[in-house]
Amino acid sequence: MLLALAGLVLMMMVFVAGIVVGGHPRATGLTDLPPVLRDTVLGANADPTASEVLTLLEDGYYRDVDGTTLARASVDGMLKSLDDPYTYYMDASEYALMQKHLDSTLTGIGISVGQRPRGVTILEVYAGGPAQKGGIRRGDVITTVDGKAVTKLDKVVEGIRGQEGTQVRVGIRRKGEPDKVYTFTRAQVRIPLVRSRVIQSGGTKIGYLRLSEFDRRAGAEVRDAVGNLDGKGVKAIVFDLRGDPGGLVDEAVGVVSAFVPKGSPVVTTQGRERGKVTLRTDDAPRTSRPVVVLVDRNSASASEIVAGALRDDDKATLVGTRTFGKALVQTTRPLRNGGALRFTTARYLTPSGFDLATRGLPPDVAAVDNAKTPADEALDKAVAVAVSKSR
Repeated sequence: MLLALAGLVLMMMVFVAGIVVGGHPRATGLTDLPPVLRDTVLGANADPTASEVLTLLEDGYYRDVDGTTLARASVDGMLKSLDDPYTYYMDASEYALMQKHLDSTLTGIGISVGQRPRGVTILEVYAGGPAQKGGIRRGDVITTVDGKAVTKLDKVVEGIRGQEGTQVRVGIRRKGEPDKVYTFTRAQVRIPLVRSRVIQSGGTKIGYLRLSEFDRRAGAEVRDAVGNLDGKGVKAIVFDLRGDPGGLVDEAVGVVSAFVPKGSPVVTTQGRERGKVTLRTDDAPRTSRPVVVLVDRNSASASEIVAGALRDDDKATLVGTRTFGKALVQTTRPLRNGGALRFTTARYLTPSGFDLATRGLPPDVAAVDNAKTPADEALDKAVAVAVSKSR
């Protein structure tokens, strides 16, 4: 009799274990067991508070509720408590859109945008694109797309992209001016990564190099451009990172390698689950000329890594304004529902130990471009500093 009872209990335990492993406790009906037996079978923490609240609302709320919407709100609320705007959840469509955003040729209006405290801000306006032709400027904030208010980056990107030849209405907020709605016709826009030229200043040749973002080709293209400028006999180089939102840290290492000796430290990552790891250059430099790095409040992430590394190596002088202060290691993990979680896993430190995640890099020489004048006052200042460094 005792043997038979023990066998029955064992069978029950196996059955219950199979249910718990195979499905949510609510779906199995185990949450309806008496409290003592439920806690014995499931464990005191098997049915989290959020899940329990969702169950009660789905079963007893006086109106129909959308479980998916409630679950999304629960996740968003949990992430919001981290007070980290760079950690967020993406559903399947948002995640697919983010992956498409990595393309270097886009159908849209020809802008680069970033999430900033003021809202979704235009970081770069690409030459020849609809936005540039329509008078859009760096620093403009996008408030609406086709009449709908937008505050999140993914919604702006999703709304602006579309079939070539179709129209999109974009609401713009510009400091000191009333809000305005622009109508653009979408077009194929190639995103140029690097632009360079030689500037003559009082008989001195100064190389000018601009990088729009740290895409997969950035390191190689910067190295080629630096080599070409050096071959033209420039005495110094102005490296313009204004409005550059950053990108891939591997490309940042490649960019720094164009200017400093092989094996030089570029950046150190530091996280809770991993020790400090220092990334170093692994290529020979393409120039020995002094460098001036031009930065502004929209120089972020990989831009700050490069600027900090070059200054710490005593290679560069920073001209402009304080940088954005967002050099964090972001990791994206796909989820079973087709979405993904993008979250911060570490912070970046310059070779001297400056924490780029807490505050932006201050410039060595302050300079601000006046958008209301045709001249580029910040660039003029950077060129003057480059000339003085070349002597």
